[in-house]
Amino acid sequence: MDNPRHREAETLLALQASRRRTEYVVTSILAAHQTESMEQVVRQAVRDELRNAALQLQATLPGETGTDVQLSDLPDSLIHALEEL
Repeated sequence: MDNPRHREAETLLALQASRRRTEYVVTSILAAHQTESMEQVVRQAVRDELRNAALQLQATLPGETGTDVQLSDLPDSLIHALEEL
């Protein structure tokens, strides 16, 4: 066997008692399937959250990002600073 994963799997299988090998293979296959299923669920959840965040960002108008400063928000000293120049 050239594939290191196959050699490792063969070693792990050989370490099992001959009467337990079938149960070990079944358990390993089910665990791998569960891991793949969980990975798909997590990937879909992350995809959905990213999509929702992008939609919320697009829905926000550029003027509503909180970076605009109203004249009433500035301190009086700053407002009148230009007049003193």
